[in-house]
Amino acid sequence: MFRIGKGRPVIDPYRLLKKRMQSDRVLLVFTPRLFKIAVGMLQERSELRFSGLLFKSIEGYYNDRRIFLTLPFWGAPAAVAGLEVLIAGGGKEFIMAGEAGAISPRLRIGDVLVPTWGLREEGTSYHYVPPNIVPKPDTRLAKTLYDEIKKIKGRKKIRVLRGGIWSTDAIFRETEDKVAEYSRHGVLGVDMEATALMTVATYRGARLAVITSISDELYSNQWRRGFNTKKLIRTENMIIEASLRTLTK
Repeated sequence: MFRIGKGRPVIDPYRLLKKRMQSDRVLLVFTPRLFKIAVGMLQERSELRFSGLLFKSIEGYYNDRRIFLTLPFWGAPAAVAGLEVLIAGGGKEFIMAGEAGAISPRLRIGDVLVPTWGLREEGTSYHYVPPNIVPKPDTRLAKTLYDEIKKIKGRKKIRVLRGGIWSTDAIFRETEDKVAEYSRHGVLGVDMEATALMTVATYRGARLAVITSISDELYSNQWRRGFNTKKLIRTENMIIEASLRTLTK
């Protein structure tokens, strides 16, 4: 059986994109509320339309460093398309800030997960690397991100854990047996984009780390939601601050 897919792509993001970003440091957020929080922390900000593959984009300053802030479309295929054009436009260092569901009782709503590896159940990453590759963030960037969120949280009763994240395309197929089995193997949370973004960043030679606030719980054979709780909103402010601090180190 012959193998295909190693040829030159017909649609190349490096040929498609006609503009360059003024900053190579990018914060990707995956909810409108996170975007609003991040906008509020930037100075001298200006809205721009960088690419139709991104929902909203803003450039501004944090600690006198220029930051590109963007709200991609959600889900692995759309998020990766956004990441591809950002890398083609000059992005080199990325933080993904989002929400995740906890699949381990070690995490509760309002806690924080900084992934150190991922379990791939989205389809996008398989177009870039073989199935046996385990996606990981940039080690130094992830450590800085972890250190920063620990400093910011201080004595607040919020857990900040490192471990695995499971990314899936099918939110209605997060079954009880998968939650139990993956949790036993060190996976702490579930989202839709992290493993694809870590994979593609590595493939393209960019640096990327991920931080997520826990918005809901899937263990104990039930779904407990906390999307609009005060604790989650407080945590989301902290993960954005940690992300911006990390990008401006």
